[in-house]
Amino acid sequence: MAAMRAVALLLVGMAVMAEGSKQKLLQEELEDAVLTNTGSKIATSKLYRTGEPVGDFPQPSDPRMNLKSPKKWQATFATNVGSFNVIVHRDWSPKGADRFYSLVMNDFYDGARFFRYADNFVVQWGLKGTPQIDSLYENGANIMDDPQFKSNTKGRITFATSGPNTRSTQVFVNLADNTFLDSQGFTPFGELASEDDLNIFMRKINAEYGEKANQNKIIHEGNQLYLNSHFSHMSYIKSEKVQFLEE
Repeated sequence: MAAMRAVALLLVGMAVMAEGSKQKLLQEELEDAVLTNTGSKIATSKLYRTGEPVGDFPQPSDPRMNLKSPKKWQATFATNVGSFNVIVHRDWSPKGADRFYSLVMNDFYDGARFFRYADNFVVQWGLKGTPQIDSLYENGANIMDDPQFKSNTKGRITFATSGPNTRSTQVFVNLADNTFLDSQGFTPFGELASEDDLNIFMRKINAEYGEKANQNKIIHEGNQLYLNSHFSHMSYIKSEKVQFLEE
């Protein structure tokens, strides 16, 4: 019996090591190149990085903004009040996952403010605060809707819309079970990874400004001319990164 237990433990250990090696290989692959929706590869060195000229940010039609999301991956956002993790499931909302992946991989959300805090409802962000970039995605950059597979329960993340087929860059985290949104075309594509991540939204992101910020002014005046002047304590994203979980 002791020998059998030893063999079983050895097999478990080998399986864990194999899974770890697979994850390492997937991460290394991600660091070298990414896939587009047409099946072509783009070197990650070609993606936009914070600090590069604003004029170099990819247009909505650029292949760099039409990447194919991994089946399952984690986005980690460092904010001025702590970090949180989002687990994205491509099978929940393929088009939504692809757009979010493309945005994160091109550092779109760096500097983005959590400009809407509706208590016991949602926290919303997704305007970069750089007018030259936000204006690119204001019109003509929307993606088609996905079928509804998951409900807007507490902790899930969803694209904001203004009607059918209007998802672009803005997203929100559900602070409660907002299942009434399901019939309105709001399709979750991921979820916060843990209660600690939810706590960032419930207790640490600054809620004092509520829903006072004007989205049009954010788009056209940006962080420097508008948000920094009128909402100086608004919480914001400092950086973002991706971890492959399942190919």
